[in-house]
Amino acid sequence: MAVWTRMIPVLLAGMLPAATVLAAKPVAEMACSPLAVVPGLRDASVTALSMQPRDGGCVVEVSARDGKGLLRQRQMLEVLAQHACAAPAEVTVDEARVSLQLRLPKRCAARSSRDMFAGETVPWLPPRGVSPRYPLKAMQLGLSGRSLLTGLVDAQGGVAAVIVKVSSGHVLLDEAAVEELRGWRFTRADATGAVPALSLVRVPMRYEYVE
Repeated sequence: MAVWTRMIPVLLAGMLPAATVLAAKPVAEMACSPLAVVPGLRDASVTALSMQPRDGGCVVEVSARDGKGLLRQRQMLEVLAQHACAAPAEVTVDEARVSLQLRLPKRCAARSSRDMFAGETVPWLPPRGVSPRYPLKAMQLGLSGRSLLTGLVDAQGGVAAVIVKVSSGHVLLDEAAVEELRGWRFTRADATGAVPALSLVRVPMRYEYVE
Protein backbone atom coordinates (compact mmCIF):
# COMPACT_ATOMS: atom_id res chain seq x y z
CA MET A 1 0.00 0.00 0.00
CA ALA A 2 2.90 2.30 0.81
CA VAL A 3 4.10 1.93 -2.78
CA TRP A 4 0.92 3.44 -4.13
CA THR A 5 1.06 6.43 -1.82
CA ARG A 6 4.49 7.33 -3.19
CA MET A 7 3.39 7.12 -6.80
CA ILE A 8 2.82 10.07 -9.08
CA PRO A 9 0.69 8.87 -12.03
CA VAL A 10 1.88 9.11 -15.60
CA LEU A 11 2.03 12.72 -16.69
CA LEU A 12 1.52 13.64 -20.32
CA ALA A 13 4.07 16.29 -21.16
CA GLY A 14 1.83 17.51 -23.97
CA MET A 15 1.03 16.04 -27.36
CA LEU A 16 3.02 17.58 -30.17
CA PRO A 17 1.23 18.58 -33.40
CA ALA A 18 0.20 15.80 -35.75
CA ALA A 19 2.05 15.67 -39.03
CA THR A 20 1.06 14.06 -42.31
CA VAL A 21 3.39 11.24 -43.35
CA LEU A 22 5.10 12.43 -46.49
CA ALA A 23 7.26 10.42 -48.84
CA ALA A 24 10.64 12.02 -49.44
CA LYS A 25 12.92 11.47 -52.43
CA PRO A 26 13.60 7.83 -53.30
CA VAL A 27 16.15 6.42 -50.88
CA ALA A 28 17.11 3.29 -52.79
CA GLU A 29 16.12 3.86 -56.41
CA MET A 30 12.56 3.37 -57.59
CA ALA A 31 12.05 -0.05 -56.03
CA CYS A 32 12.35 1.37 -52.52
CA SER A 33 10.70 4.75 -53.10
CA PRO A 34 7.38 3.58 -51.59
CA LEU A 35 9.15 3.38 -48.22
CA ALA A 36 11.18 6.58 -48.52
CA VAL A 37 9.71 7.77 -45.22
CA VAL A 38 11.04 4.77 -43.25
CA PRO A 39 14.47 6.13 -42.17
CA GLY A 40 12.66 8.84 -40.23
CA LEU A 41 10.47 6.27 -38.46
CA ARG A 42 13.16 4.27 -36.71
CA ASP A 43 12.60 2.85 -33.24
CA ALA A 44 15.12 3.83 -30.57
CA SER A 45 16.03 0.15 -30.05
CA VAL A 46 16.91 -0.39 -33.72
CA THR A 47 20.66 -0.67 -34.20
CA ALA A 48 20.68 -0.97 -37.99
CA LEU A 49 18.16 -0.28 -40.75
CA SER A 50 18.93 -0.49 -44.45
CA MET A 51 16.93 -0.54 -47.67
CA GLN A 52 18.13 -1.72 -51.04
CA PRO A 53 16.66 -2.86 -54.36
CA ARG A 54 17.04 -6.58 -54.93
CA ASP A 55 15.63 -8.93 -57.56
CA GLY A 56 13.29 -6.29 -58.92
CA GLY A 57 11.88 -5.38 -55.52
CA CYS A 58 12.90 -3.65 -52.33
CA VAL A 59 14.33 -5.34 -49.24
CA VAL A 60 14.44 -3.71 -45.80
CA GLU A 61 16.78 -5.21 -43.21
CA VAL A 62 16.48 -4.34 -39.52
CA SER A 63 18.46 -5.29 -36.42
CA ALA A 64 17.50 -4.31 -32.88
CA ARG A 65 18.71 -4.61 -29.29
CA ASP A 66 15.59 -6.44 -28.14
CA GLY A 67 12.64 -8.37 -29.49
CA LYS A 68 10.00 -5.87 -28.42
CA GLY A 69 11.72 -3.05 -30.25
CA LEU A 70 12.06 -5.23 -33.34
CA LEU A 71 8.34 -6.02 -33.16
CA ARG A 72 7.45 -2.34 -32.95
CA GLN A 73 9.56 -1.59 -36.01
CA ARG A 74 8.09 -4.55 -37.87
CA GLN A 75 4.53 -3.39 -37.23
CA MET A 76 5.37 0.11 -38.45
CA LEU A 77 6.97 -1.26 -41.63
CA GLU A 78 4.11 -3.65 -42.35
CA VAL A 79 1.45 -0.95 -42.03
CA LEU A 80 3.37 1.41 -44.30
CA ALA A 81 4.06 -1.33 -46.86
CA GLN A 82 0.43 -2.46 -46.92
CA HIS A 83 -0.73 1.11 -47.47
CA ALA A 84 1.89 1.95 -50.09
CA CYS A 85 1.65 -1.27 -52.08
CA ALA A 86 -1.96 -2.31 -51.44
CA ALA A 87 -0.58 -5.76 -50.61
CA PRO A 88 1.21 -7.32 -47.63
CA ALA A 89 4.99 -7.44 -47.46
CA GLU A 90 6.92 -10.67 -46.97
CA VAL A 91 8.65 -10.71 -43.58
CA THR A 92 11.32 -13.11 -42.32
CA VAL A 93 12.37 -12.86 -38.65
CA ASP A 94 15.62 -14.18 -37.18
CA GLU A 95 14.89 -14.35 -33.46
CA ALA A 96 18.41 -15.48 -32.57
CA ARG A 97 19.95 -12.40 -34.17
CA VAL A 98 17.02 -10.11 -33.26
CA SER A 99 16.69 -9.06 -36.86
CA LEU A 100 14.22 -9.18 -39.73
CA GLN A 101 14.03 -8.85 -43.47
CA LEU A 102 11.00 -7.28 -45.11
CA ARG A 103 10.47 -7.56 -48.85
CA LEU A 104 8.00 -5.33 -50.66
CA PRO A 105 5.68 -6.95 -53.21
CA LYS A 106 7.27 -6.73 -56.67
CA ARG A 107 4.07 -5.29 -58.04
CA CYS A 108 3.80 -2.36 -55.67
CA ALA A 109 1.03 0.17 -56.33
CA ALA A 110 3.26 3.11 -55.36
CA ARG A 111 6.12 3.10 -57.83
CA SER A 112 7.09 6.77 -57.62
CA SER A 113 8.23 9.33 -55.08
CA ARG A 114 4.83 11.03 -55.08
CA ASP A 115 3.11 11.85 -51.81
CA MET A 116 1.55 8.49 -50.97
CA PHE A 117 -0.05 9.90 -47.84
CA ALA A 118 -1.86 12.84 -49.41
CA GLY A 119 -4.03 15.02 -47.23
CA GLU A 120 -3.89 18.04 -44.97
CA THR A 121 -2.23 17.98 -41.59
CA VAL A 122 -4.81 16.64 -39.16
CA PRO A 123 -5.27 18.36 -35.78
CA TRP A 124 -5.77 15.20 -33.76
CA LEU A 125 -6.87 15.39 -30.14
CA PRO A 126 -6.05 12.62 -27.63
CA PRO A 127 -8.93 10.87 -25.83
CA ARG A 128 -10.35 12.70 -22.82
CA GLY A 129 -10.13 11.44 -19.29
CA VAL A 130 -7.38 8.90 -19.92
CA SER A 131 -5.60 7.63 -16.82
CA PRO A 132 -2.39 5.94 -17.91
CA ARG A 133 -1.19 3.23 -15.55
CA TYR A 134 2.21 3.24 -13.90
CA PRO A 135 3.61 -0.33 -14.12
CA LEU A 136 3.66 -1.92 -10.67
CA LYS A 137 7.12 -3.40 -11.19
CA ALA A 138 8.45 0.01 -12.28
CA MET A 139 7.03 1.53 -9.11
CA GLN A 140 8.62 -1.15 -6.99
CA LEU A 141 11.96 -0.38 -8.62
CA GLY A 142 11.45 3.36 -8.26
CA LEU A 143 11.84 4.04 -11.99
CA SER A 144 11.23 7.44 -13.56
CA GLY A 145 11.66 8.64 -17.12
CA ARG A 146 10.21 10.26 -20.24
CA SER A 147 9.46 8.41 -23.46
CA LEU A 148 8.82 10.16 -26.76
CA LEU A 149 6.59 8.04 -28.98
CA THR A 150 5.59 8.28 -32.62
CA GLY A 151 2.19 6.86 -33.46
CA LEU A 152 0.81 6.10 -36.91
CA VAL A 153 -2.86 7.14 -36.90
CA ASP A 154 -5.42 5.97 -39.45
CA ALA A 155 -8.26 8.05 -40.90
CA GLN A 156 -10.61 6.94 -38.10
CA GLY A 157 -8.22 8.07 -35.36
CA GLY A 158 -7.07 4.59 -34.40
CA VAL A 159 -3.40 3.92 -33.69
CA ALA A 160 -2.09 1.47 -36.28
CA ALA A 161 1.53 1.29 -35.07
CA VAL A 162 3.81 2.85 -32.46
CA ILE A 163 7.57 3.24 -32.17
CA VAL A 164 9.70 4.64 -29.35
CA LYS A 165 11.48 7.63 -30.84
CA VAL A 166 13.36 8.53 -27.65
CA SER A 167 13.65 5.98 -24.85
CA SER A 168 13.01 6.79 -21.19
CA GLY A 169 16.05 4.68 -20.41
CA HIS A 170 13.89 1.90 -18.97
CA VAL A 171 12.27 -0.87 -21.03
CA LEU A 172 9.41 -1.19 -18.52
CA LEU A 173 8.43 2.45 -18.90
CA ASP A 174 8.81 2.45 -22.68
CA GLU A 175 6.59 -0.60 -23.02
CA ALA A 176 3.96 0.86 -20.69
CA ALA A 177 3.88 4.06 -22.74
CA VAL A 178 3.61 2.13 -26.02
CA GLU A 179 0.74 -0.02 -24.75
CA GLU A 180 -1.04 3.07 -23.50
CA LEU A 181 -0.81 4.86 -26.84
CA ARG A 182 -1.89 1.78 -28.78
CA GLY A 183 -5.20 1.85 -26.93
CA TRP A 184 -5.98 5.49 -27.72
CA ARG A 185 -8.46 6.71 -30.30
CA PHE A 186 -7.87 10.25 -31.46
CA THR A 187 -10.56 12.69 -32.54
CA ARG A 188 -10.26 15.67 -34.85
CA ALA A 189 -10.05 19.17 -33.45
CA ASP A 190 -12.15 20.30 -36.42
CA ALA A 191 -14.28 18.64 -39.05
CA THR A 192 -12.92 20.46 -42.08
CA GLY A 193 -10.41 19.41 -44.68
CA ALA A 194 -9.38 16.03 -46.02
CA VAL A 195 -8.20 13.29 -43.69
CA PRO A 196 -5.14 11.36 -44.88
CA ALA A 197 -5.24 7.58 -44.67
CA LEU A 198 -2.21 7.75 -42.38
CA SER A 199 -0.72 10.55 -40.30
CA LEU A 200 1.76 10.87 -37.46
CA VAL A 201 1.40 12.03 -33.89
CA ARG A 202 4.29 12.52 -31.50
CA VAL A 203 3.38 11.90 -27.89
CA PRO A 204 5.71 12.41 -24.93
CA MET A 205 4.81 10.47 -21.77
CA ARG A 206 6.51 11.01 -18.42
CA TYR A 207 6.60 8.64 -15.49
CA GLU A 208 7.83 10.22 -12.28
CA TYR A 209 8.43 8.37 -9.02
CA VAL A 210 8.76 10.38 -5.81
CA GLU A 211 9.85 8.98 -2.49
